[in-house]
Amino acid sequence: MHRVAFFDDLAPRWDELSRTGDSRMLEVLGQVPIVPQARILDLGCGTGRTVRYFLGRLGPAGRVSAVDFSPRMLQILKGSIRDPRLACIQADVGELPESLEGFDLVVLFDLLPHLERPREILIDLSRRLLPGGQMVLAHDVGREELNRVHCEQGGAVRADRLPGDDLLVAWFQDAGLEVEDLQATPSTYLLRGRKSPRPLR
Repeated sequence: MHRVAFFDDLAPRWDELSRTGDSRMLEVLGQVPIVPQARILDLGCGTGRTVRYFLGRLGPAGRVSAVDFSPRMLQILKGSIRDPRLACIQADVGELPESLEGFDLVVLFDLLPHLERPREILIDLSRRLLPGGQMVLAHDVGREELNRVHCEQGGAVRADRLPGDDLLVAWFQDAGLEVEDLQATPSTYLLRGRKSPRPLR
């Protein structure tokens, strides 16, 4: 099944399926420093679990650009969250509009294993960060469990895996990000890097 169709089919049940991980989502994202006026790019936002969290941490000047390639996921998000600080964009993470740039924080929550060409995408996403901005790769499940679930789920995500730490760190470094936090537990995963505050010469 095509990936978009796969996630479109899951959309009506997505909140119910993911609810068991809400406390772990709060645990892992709660470790990410966010200023009230931040501009956040939330990739693979689904029906809005992370969007609600980020909006709750932002002040009136903050902004969230929520991206997903599933029209049904975004339809549910738009119907449940109405906030002037939120912009919803239907797009593939590997083919983002050039106008999506100038972010303080780029977040890939429960997303990276589903990406084709992840190294190249991370390099592109880093380009969209402001100097000193952060990129976060996070999961509300540990690597072993995540990989097992995808294998058992089958279909479009059957072969999707979260790579090892060494490779992920190397990809962050290739993208010009200095790793500031790496936590791999049986129940969560967090990799956080920061773009140099000074333009590279």
